[in-house]
Amino acid sequence: MSAFGFGSSAIRRRIARARRAIIRVVAGLIARVYFDIAYGLLSGSVAGRRLLSLPAAAGEPVHGYFTEEDRDVLLADLDPAPGDLLLDLGCGVGGIAIELHRRSGAEILGVDVSPRAVSAATARARRTGVDASVRFHVGDLTSPPRIGAASAYAIDSLMFVPDLGLALRGIGGALGSDGRLLATLLVFGSGAEARLRRSIEIAGADVLRLDDVTPALAERSRARADAADAIRRDGTASLRGRLAMRLVGAEEALIRTLVANGRVGRWRLVARFRPAPERDAAHSRPAAPVA
Repeated sequence: MSAFGFGSSAIRRRIARARRAIIRVVAGLIARVYFDIAYGLLSGSVAGRRLLSLPAAAGEPVHGYFTEEDRDVLLADLDPAPGDLLLDLGCGVGGIAIELHRRSGAEILGVDVSPRAVSAATARARRTGVDASVRFHVGDLTSPPRIGAASAYAIDSLMFVPDLGLALRGIGGALGSDGRLLATLLVFGSGAEARLRRSIEIAGADVLRLDDVTPALAERSRARADAADAIRRDGTASLRGRLAMRLVGAEEALIRTLVANGRVGRWRLVARFRPAPERDAAHSRPAAPVA
């Protein structure tokens, strides 16, 4: 026991907690800077805006890996209705939020770490006349606004948070009674299903569905890379636009390599959060890393 009343094990635990906190802060800053640069290149060039406008699901322009099946599961399992308030966590440039509002009449609050993405999403909602019902703001996905939302969805965004367990607990706190979460995320390494189930359980939620949708990831990645390459090669892209398309191509080449080697998979989950007292009890259990 030290003179300050702490044993060596207690000191090590404090140091470990401090190290994890520093890693979370640094990782959050890196993610914010990267996404702001990426969205700046895409939204700030004609070539980038062309890529963002290409249809990914049911004719709706959506940037990323979102599929028509993802959309159908979101609508069926979250069952949004007029008057409901939903959280879009990692909203990007707002395509999914706008499409969901059009189909359901629900109000959407989108959250993203990138100010440029939020600015583009806000302008998009205004152009399409839904800005009274679909709003966006800059925020941390690990501590979303505690607004008692009916449900939340996070499309390929939670794998960028440094602590999935912390993010899931924050999401649970932002939802109303029996609130649901739909999330898609890339998971690295083996044992993904067991690790995801454990993280969800510790966050005080019950798994309603957990699907391995990796084949669709490979297809969307190839389609996105081909589209970026075609735009880059058509002779009209500026230097900034060509750089944006090369960035997309490099991202997708990495993803396809990891998928081919079995190093990464894409998973879609739906979870229902338990009442607050039950969630608090679950939080006391140690979490397993997912990434």
